[in-house]
Amino acid sequence: MRKKIVFWGTGKLGKEVLSLWKQLHIQPDYFCDNARDLWGSRIEGTAVLSPQEVYNWKSQVTVFITCSRYAEVERQLEENGIPKCEIVRADGTMASEMYERISDMLLLHVAADRSDGKESCQCLIDLSGGMVLGGVERWSYSLAETLNRVRIKCAYLIPGNCGRKIADTAAPAIFVENRKGISMIDTIEEILYSGAAAVICNFPFEIMISACIIKRSINPKLKIIAVLHNDEEVYYRALAAWEPYIDVCLTISSKIKNTLLDKKFPSYKIRELYWKIPCNKNIRRSYSPAGEPLKIGYAGRISVKQKRADLLLKAGERLREKQVDFRMNIAGSGEYEEEFIKQIREKELENHIRLHGEIAHEQIAWFWEEQDLCISCSEWEGHSISHSEAMAAGAVLVITDTSGASDDVEEGINGFIVEIGDVEALAERIIYLDQHRELLNKMGNHSREKIIERNEYMEAENYWRRLLE
Repeated sequence: MRKKIVFWGTGKLGKEVLSLWKQLHIQPDYFCDNARDLWGSRIEGTAVLSPQEVYNWKSQVTVFITCSRYAEVERQLEENGIPKCEIVRADGTMASEMYERISDMLLLHVAADRSDGKESCQCLIDLSGGMVLGGVERWSYSLAETLNRVRIKCAYLIPGNCGRKIADTAAPAIFVENRKGISMIDTIEEILYSGAAAVICNFPFEIMISACIIKRSINPKLKIIAVLHNDEEVYYRALAAWEPYIDVCLTISSKIKNTLLDKKFPSYKIRELYWKIPCNKNIRRSYSPAGEPLKIGYAGRISVKQKRADLLLKAGERLREKQVDFRMNIAGSGEYEEEFIKQIREKELENHIRLHGEIAHEQIAWFWEEQDLCISCSEWEGHSISHSEAMAAGAVLVITDTSGASDDVEEGINGFIVEIGDVEALAERIIYLDQHRELLNKMGNHSREKIIERNEYMEAENYWRRLLE
């Protein structure tokens, strides 16, 4: 007997998933919701059941959770006899499991060929966040340059709804065009039409899922290289769902690698990845002496989510209270920028915090050579390229304990790590360095030596040639 299909959650997300399914000519048998007043009603013609009615089917039902409270609903279903293997996540960007279940339906809508005269490429680089100046993107631009040197023709693959904020010319950009009205199908077709033999997946979203569907059902020779840039659970879930089709997973910190191993991802598929950061072995730079403002740098998105730019302001207030003479130089932009500027004025920090806007990639080294310290209040990172660039220029790190921090910082040798959210500890380490300016040169040199050593280990051209050829 065919199993019943139920969408658990009747809100905005449930309706969005229902719309996608209808475009694929499939739909659930029922909705379900914990809200009693919805029981017996209909959502676009589909009846809404009570939870008990779903529990009664036990293993004869597959439940797609179409609400944001995934963990809570999953626990509720398991406690009431629904097998874990019949509970499928379907909440937006975390819907790897859902796409795995409906991939055969997706493929029914994929065109076999399109003749448009495009020249094929050997490798696609996933830029799911668009052509911006984030750490993952800057790494991707550098990767494209490396692939050019070893004569592997590559192109950036970008969702069609992403704007082109910069114009990197190391590789051509392929924007996924909205032909079928279903972005996953459009992405699958674009990968097929590119003729690529490999896809380098930087994110656990549609590009990676599309590549895996192609490998499973159309082209088993397609090579899929997943790069785990982030320590968020969504990355691990996606890798677990599509592991049979991922050839290699590159991890950018020891913490990420160990977490992946703990989650039973096959060790033989895991490779460590470092990136080559330009570092002048003969650099001669100076540090701010006592009597001059301590120069503190930050380069990244000006956002509260993840980057916690609001805590940069609190750190600035704390340093001022302790009568530290400092200049915090901020390179970047983001959704919190307008409020950030407003808060600088309201807190009367104009003499201490200065915004420099987006800095061109070729100017990043110059920016960090002007800073004594690199500060970060992030709640999570993968392995920050910005921190490595600061180290290459001799800046001393004072950062929160995110993934990659322990790979970069030897406590008290080339910087300091504090607990996430602990602004007081962050300020204390900066105050200590302000009072011991003689340590800046010594600690900065240790940072540079670590990057030089890493660069010698990471021969990028040979590394990627082995992976892709």
